[in-house]
Amino acid sequence: MKRSRAMFFNLIIMTLTTLLIRFVGMAFSVYVSRRLGAYGVGLYTLIVSVGAFALTFATSGVNLAATRLTAEAIGRGSDSGIRCAMRKCIAYSLCFGFAATAGLAILAKPVSLHVLKNAECIVPLRIMAISMPCISLSSALYGYFTARRRVIKSAAGQIFEQFVKICATVVLIAILSPRGAGYACIAVVAGGVIAEVSSFVFSYVLYRVDLKRHVGRDGPGDKKALRKLFDIALPIALTTYVRSGLLTVEHLLIPWGLKRSGKSAKKAIASYGVLHGMALPIVLFPQTLMTAFASLLVPEISECMARGEEERIDRIVSRVIQASLCFSCGVAGIMLCYADLLGEAIYANREAGAMIRMLAPLVPVMYLDHVVDGMLKGLGEQLYSMKVNIADAAASVVLVYFLVPVLGVNGYVYVIIVMEIVNASFSLARLLSRARIRITPVKWLIKPLACVAGATAAVSAAVRLMPLPGRVSEAAIAVTLSSAAYYALLRLTGGISSGDVKWLKSSVKR
Repeated sequence: MKRSRAMFFNLIIMTLTTLLIRFVGMAFSVYVSRRLGAYGVGLYTLIVSVGAFALTFATSGVNLAATRLTAEAIGRGSDSGIRCAMRKCIAYSLCFGFAATAGLAILAKPVSLHVLKNAECIVPLRIMAISMPCISLSSALYGYFTARRRVIKSAAGQIFEQFVKICATVVLIAILSPRGAGYACIAVVAGGVIAEVSSFVFSYVLYRVDLKRHVGRDGPGDKKALRKLFDIALPIALTTYVRSGLLTVEHLLIPWGLKRSGKSAKKAIASYGVLHGMALPIVLFPQTLMTAFASLLVPEISECMARGEEERIDRIVSRVIQASLCFSCGVAGIMLCYADLLGEAIYANREAGAMIRMLAPLVPVMYLDHVVDGMLKGLGEQLYSMKVNIADAAASVVLVYFLVPVLGVNGYVYVIIVMEIVNASFSLARLLSRARIRITPVKWLIKPLACVAGATAAVSAAVRLMPLPGRVSEAAIAVTLSSAAYYALLRLTGGISSGDVKWLKSSVKR
């Protein structure tokens, strides 16, 4: 019970912190999108899609490796094992981080000219290369903090990074954006690099202080630590390379397919920017709450596995699936009802609202898939998850190649919907084969859907009668009231029972 309370106390801290960071980040992204415009957002998203592959190579599975090796050493009560594992993880991060920097810097020009066919991407990609070692090292350190349940320290590093990023980017945008979209992208990328470097320095100081205060030096390190590191990280790295490469190809095919469908090059990039830079961030924003579950479940389930506590694993899996479906059904219903309002209030863009509406019914599948992947990693099934993700990415590339030139941006939305359902089905089936849980579709799915339908119908009718000053206030009031009404209906119908609330309250107490 003590471990359960500690886990969920950390969960609340991480959830609130991550929600704050994502909320500030969302507000900042709205500011950036307004300064860059749809074309600038699309150009920046293309740059990030290429940089994402370099980032994948830089991290190469080190976060999960650091989390699992540290958690296993904690389970054995070995302080020297913790130190040994982290030394190996840091050295690993340095090697892959500097290799990613060199590769991205060298390939920036040919990739921009011959693949992206846009010379404005060269300088941003080279600037982005500078941050790769810091991102890799930070990934290892966050893995340590997660395993040690040092959620506050991890959160402090993220808050510091976001603060630096906003300050640096606002200043650079003010200086560079008058010169054009390309310079505006340079400003956003450079602001991110400054933030990543600053965040690493800050997190490393916290890491050293934590080691000095809480981790002794008793005994020799684990002689098998390096082999364990490679056993965990390299298979993930190899599979993530494939998946990241396929995702990069997929993202590059979207503007190409949109041009084939009849759009000009600039309009194709603009439509791509609306989908990936505006609609998807809104759809995925509430997933912040689920991210806290996913990250904390890895060390928790790993420790349960090491101790042979199968019944506890079953309880965790059942609770998390119920909470995920209950939350995501509410989000889906609210987004579906207020899609146009959200698009206009946040971005002043009707196309963004239309895309939010198309993606909203997929929210329960996307959110559940996210937490299921986290639980599978804790059960040591990360390779299975990656195989499913690779197959997903490969199929998506093929579908994008054939559908987007014919159906335009709607074709890509259909690809997302189909592949998310397939991916989540395989992952959930694997999880259910490893955990013995009792599925209750009425409580987990039917009641939440009925409650959110009733809540949004009542609130939207009421909001239309209110004299509100603008779309932003209308959106804020509608979403807030609908969320409150949804929770109230869940309590009244038993979708959330008194036992569920009592369990959560008792879990978060120290």
